[in-house]
Amino acid sequence: MADSSVNNVQQLDLPLRIDLPAVKKLLRAHRANARTEALAAELTEAVRAAARPKAIYRQAHVDCAGNGTVEIDGIRFSSRALSKNLAGRDTVFPYIATVGHEVDKIDIPRRDMWRQYCFDVIKTVVLVTSLDFLTEHLKEKYAIESVATMNPGEIADFPIEQQRPLFALFGGAERQIGVTLTKGGAMHPTKSRSGIFFPNDTGFVTCRLCTQQRCPGRSAAYDPEVVRGYLGTPV
Repeated sequence: MADSSVNNVQQLDLPLRIDLPAVKKLLRAHRANARTEALAAELTEAVRAAARPKAIYRQAHVDCAGNGTVEIDGIRFSSRALSKNLAGRDTVFPYIATVGHEVDKIDIPRRDMWRQYCFDVIKTVVLVTSLDFLTEHLKEKYAIESVATMNPGEIADFPIEQQRPLFALFGGAERQIGVTLTKGGAMHPTKSRSGIFFPNDTGFVTCRLCTQQRCPGRSAAYDPEVVRGYLGTPV
């Protein structure tokens, strides 16, 4: 694991962790047979050999937060939930993480939809475990007991268009880890995630504001009362 710093931007090579039993469990929910088990093992080894997960992050200052907007190091974000979460905060940690472009060089036949799906599930598991490591790294390094994160595009109140101000906080440093942003706000490689970590002493979980009930990454149920507290009215 390497950790380098340029102009307050920290670059971190993340350890590659693939929970094969977790991968098989996710796949068995769709198709349980010996071929699926073998395919999961095969693709997991291919991803393990190729993936190079990495991240950049930085410590940033909250200039002001209120009335549905937040300024972080002079860059404005629009989100009622983010504004409420960062009110009274001084320090936050914007980040961009990716499984790396190397893994997308693995040749998966386009017509083999099941293999494509299995490959996507494994890359998702790599991204999730990489983000878990980054979370623990920040908590330990900055002595923060608990953190939460908000990600552009995760809820309507913090739309994908907010990727642009977030990327602006890095001044092009995202290119160091091979991440680019499309005009529409999507990231490449596709298995990448950006967001803002902040100290969390309220138990905030974005999932409680999200209406996508079938999301595989959901960690808490949608809660209209929480939505009302953050956004004023349930969506």
